[in-house]
Amino acid sequence: MIAYRKTEPLKDPDGRLRFTGLKPGDLAETVLLPGDPHRSAIIAGYFKEAHFVGQRSTFAAYTGITPGGTPVSVVSSGMGCMCVSLAMEEFAHLGVKNVIRVGTCAGLQPDIEAGTLSIATGCVRGEGASYEYVPGEYPAAADYRLVGALEDAAKELGEPHRLGLYRSHDSFYMETKVAHEGLWDRMKLWKAANCISEENESGTLFPLGYLLGIRAATICVVLGYMLSDTDPEHASNYPVYTKPNFLEDRIHAETMVALRAIDLLAKEGTL
Repeated sequence: MIAYRKTEPLKDPDGRLRFTGLKPGDLAETVLLPGDPHRSAIIAGYFKEAHFVGQRSTFAAYTGITPGGTPVSVVSSGMGCMCVSLAMEEFAHLGVKNVIRVGTCAGLQPDIEAGTLSIATGCVRGEGASYEYVPGEYPAAADYRLVGALEDAAKELGEPHRLGLYRSHDSFYMETKVAHEGLWDRMKLWKAANCISEENESGTLFPLGYLLGIRAATICVVLGYMLSDTDPEHASNYPVYTKPNFLEDRIHAETMVALRAIDLLAKEGTL
């Protein structure tokens, strides 16, 4: 794939890239991308021969090997699309070829139970960072090879999952259940349009991956139906955090699916 644009890398005097603090050789060609820096350490715990590369700001990085023997790294992005754009720009200078976001999302369909693994086929660009690169007509599509591998891995591991369109946004407090009034009026369009999940990163991750020549995909744990308190037809609420270790268990599940997907592609020779 030919990259859309070539930026000049911003470097510190010691050669490390300005925002991530990484240098050539720090990362594998395939990177898992959680949001929370603490989650980088958790995910790296599933690697073989994992070592801490370093942390600058929200970007905590580890490199190791998957259970199947494929080199892999994990780098946290922090929350939101601007942070994702910084990571992706610098990944391009570090030779990264594949990025799989592993995170959490809100469900936009009432039949998707909490804990389901949501695999994005594409994303509505409801954020702003991607528009700094390309106009609104440009699609935000996940890489089909990574999507297929994630689906195959979820099936193989027996994990409940759903494929479909995400919607990304920038303002967490405006578009969550903890926020202002009028959530149903703002979000009913995207429910009716069959978007399955709402989150904060993939709207920029996918188009920027295409522009920079990096294959990108997203798998997230659904935390529950975000409109359960406002949907006039589906008022049930999933008890997400009443289950002991709910989030820890599901982060484990999505990490194992992502690592298995990487190994499947490596075995096929298509990674």
